[in-house]
Amino acid sequence: VDQRRFGRLSMGDAYVKWFRSQEYYSGSEWKGTVKYDGGGALMNQSIHAIDLLQWFMGDVKNVQAKTAALGHEGIEVEDTAVAILEFANGALGVIEGSTAVYPGFLKRIEISGSAGSAVLEEETLKEWSFAEESAGDEEIRTRYGSRAGSGGGAADPGAISHTGHRQQFEDFIEAVQQNRRPFVDGREARKSVAIIQAIYESSRTGEITPVR
Repeated sequence: VDQRRFGRLSMGDAYVKWFRSQEYYSGSEWKGTVKYDGGGALMNQSIHAIDLLQWFMGDVKNVQAKTAALGHEGIEVEDTAVAILEFANGALGVIEGSTAVYPGFLKRIEISGSAGSAVLEEETLKEWSFAEESAGDEEIRTRYGSRAGSGGGAADPGAISHTGHRQQFEDFIEAVQQNRRPFVDGREARKSVAIIQAIYESSRTGEITPVR
């Protein structure tokens, strides 16, 4: 993206089609609640994919969305959501997030432009194609295209690695100790939350909603 190898960015998409059983929600006092969970399939399960998407594509200008609880009973939040995005750079995109898709599929992020496309499925680079090849492209495809994926949390919450969370905590503590900015500060972390909140608002109103 920084080298503009994608040409003009045209689409940026994130798909988190996971599965959670009814017991996943029923057996918890906080899962699926507005007060403690803050949201459903987007805020809880899809937020990291949404964060990566906006980091790659840039700020989201507005969204138009629909959310629903289609696969679970007794929850206050969505288990299925679809949103159309308009990025500040003019590109369009889609977010699909769900915990009601059996058997659950790997998280997928797609970045596309007039001169190239990349598709990331969990830790595996499924597509890395450009109109103008560079010397390192084949090495990138070989190195990252055959990585063994963890499976993420597609169907089993216990399979989610907490390494990234631990590293975030460690970096924050070191930032306080060293009086420096953390790698991801509050302003940066807030971006994905703002996108999700705009999606919720759009679903309630049925209108195109700016991301604030």
